[in-house]
Amino acid sequence: MSPTFPVPTRSAPLTARRTAYRPGFLVLTFAGEIDALTLPILERELGAAPPGTTVVDLTQVAFVGLAGARALAAAAERAGAERRRFGVVANSRTLARLFRITGLAAVVPMFASLSDALRELSSAEVHDTAC
Repeated sequence: MSPTFPVPTRSAPLTARRTAYRPGFLVLTFAGEIDALTLPILERELGAAPPGTTVVDLTQVAFVGLAGARALAAAAERAGAERRRFGVVANSRTLARLFRITGLAAVVPMFASLSDALRELSSAEVHDTAC
């Protein structure tokens, strides 16, 4: 008889933290897993992003399912249509590969660290206001 392994019935919880880096610049930090069960948390937080720049920090996320990748792509497209800046921080090889495979990397600015995202998107803000 082959061994049986428990089938997970619940995903790991997803937590979200909102940090106002400065006025008009929001950092959303997620921890846990983004799958079909936790997707509403991601969508709620992305939908409540104020005008300006939003950085989604996924460095504490162990898993992002296809629905999560789609939600991030939709948020990036909305931000672009509304002339807002949007970026994702992901330092895991697995997440970077998922974003390449799904095409998300071509749609959403990706950063290896939060400091890189803050520097680059802040720099873009300065250039936009100078033009």
